[in-house]
Amino acid sequence: MSGPDSTVPDLRGLCAAWLGDRDVVIEPVVSEGFSGSRLYQVCRPTGAAWMLKSCAAGAVDRVGWAHGLMRHLRDAGLEEVPVVMATPDGRTLVSDARGTAWELVERMSGVVTDSPTPAQAVAAARCLARIHRTAASMPGYLPRSEVPAAVRRRIALAEQLRESPWSERLSREPGASAQGTRGAVVERLERAVAIFAATDGAAALRRIIGMELPVVPVQAVLRDVWSDHVLYASAASGRIAGIVDFHAAGIDTPATDIARLVGSWRSAAAADAPLLRRWGETVAAYESVRTLSHPERNLIPWLHATGVLFGLDNWFRWLLAESREFVRPVRAVARIDRLLSQLPAAISGINDHGGDAV
Repeated sequence: MSGPDSTVPDLRGLCAAWLGDRDVVIEPVVSEGFSGSRLYQVCRPTGAAWMLKSCAAGAVDRVGWAHGLMRHLRDAGLEEVPVVMATPDGRTLVSDARGTAWELVERMSGVVTDSPTPAQAVAAARCLARIHRTAASMPGYLPRSEVPAAVRRRIALAEQLRESPWSERLSREPGASAQGTRGAVVERLERAVAIFAATDGAAALRRIIGMELPVVPVQAVLRDVWSDHVLYASAASGRIAGIVDFHAAGIDTPATDIARLVGSWRSAAAADAPLLRRWGETVAAYESVRTLSHPERNLIPWLHATGVLFGLDNWFRWLLAESREFVRPVRAVARIDRLLSQLPAAISGINDHGGDAV
């Protein structure tokens, strides 16, 4: 093993729990994600490769459940889903001496893009629809109709933001005296406060809190499928090589996955054009595999718009109130900038209340 990590004393021993006494090379990988999980590439001389990844504290049960979903999808023939390795006694999670749980999954090769070609966007939508269609038959988790967790979660977040508005948080910050990443985030919080006031964000919060609760099918979904988690065979290819990182999977509406994915892409259309108009062909491709009800389709732009608003709220809380540290703070600030650019249209869409208007 090269590049040993002193905080994890026996990576080779961890791998042996799955792979036995096989000769492997273990290399650290700089994760592009924000979960804080540690990531290593594990390779054999034969060319076989896996990814060794730690689980976030408190996420062991959820990740174990996600492994069940992944195995169900893979057993159904979805080769875009990584194989989850199991130990001889059937475990998919192994704990190190410090009690941190780890997984070992097949390494999927490919390239990512946040500006897919029409063919790539269509391929991703069809792949996602196949995942949803297959996940709907997961034993013990068949679809049922109810108010989705994503909607309830956003209503709760709207209530929190109304009680603790950005303007109040800004008043507690040092302003121009803040340095480094914190100073950059405070500057962006100032811009968010101005946008929120100019577009009547308070009215948007009232609309969210007082909305009529939709009842739609809920089932096993990914909940964190976005541009960085969709791998293409090559930069120009329309073939999906893999869908990675299932750690956030849970029971929710499939609309939340569609909103998360298409909302993470940059479109050639005008940025303030309605989401379903920008990605109409993509959603139609999804529906060629799995039909959406009218309430599900209407939820897609709403979930995207509210995701922009509360995504920003999360970043401000993580970086200012909680002082979290990220491996690549520049990327965190870039994520905030992207959300800020979408904030005016998101708030206006929520205030327009509904469907293709968002």
